Amino acid sequence: MLLSATGIPHHDTGGFTSHRKFLPDKEYGDALDTLVKACSDMLLLSPDGTKIFVGKRKVQPQPDWWFVGGRIFPGETPKQSCTRLLKRELGLEIDTCRLRPICCQSLAWGMREQLPKENGTTDSQFVLSLQLQDSEVDKVVLDEKEYEASQWITPQAILEGDFHPALKFAVQSLLSARKYSELQAAVSSAPDNHIEIARIARELVEMTTDPTVGVSNYRVIAPSMQYEGAVSTAL
Repeated sequence: MLLSATGIPHHDTGGFTSHRKFLPDKEYGDALDTLVKACSDMLLLSPDGTKIFVGKRKVQPQPDWWFVGGRIFPGETPKQSCTRLLKRELGLEIDTCRLRPICCQSLAWGMREQLPKENGTTDSQFVLSLQLQDSEVDKVVLDEKEYEASQWITPQAILEGDFHPALKFAVQSLLSARKYSELQAAVSSAPDNHIEIARIARELVEMTTDPTVGVSNYRVIAPSMQYEGAVSTAL
């Protein structure tokens, strides 16, 4: 699914004011049982755009390789949420104009970190990308309480490797978004070059495919938690 090249529309009707408050563990667990939480997660790109930063989590609901990100607070746009999380988790001050929307998807997890863990949790996820500058790369250090490792990896290695289908879908959507930007540039710079425009458009259609439906070969395996889980995808 291709999103706007600049942002995800945020509609405020009547003038919303946030009344967000901290919930004790029991109340927060009840909220997770009742509500779908919104998350903004990021594909952090190397300065040359060739690699993606991923962290290996050691907490539920995804104790494996995953995005950097977290919950969206009431009233925040996905971009505003990302900038808050980047400052909190990585110490980066990022202007929202540098973030690019990539895709949206929904997630249902059979486990969660909060008690009772086996009740699981559900998310609506907005994925955005950020291409880092050279001076920012060294600042990318993840919270040791949540992550045990990190790596820079090529998009193709993620698509061909043993990674969660949600991460693969986001990476494929990133590549499609890049191809769409290429198409926009071709239309703008050489509108009469129909052969080149048609070539890029064909490549875009070929690479913009639906995810594979059904049970994935990928499994979440976390020996330290004595946990293993399968992943299925529906449309």
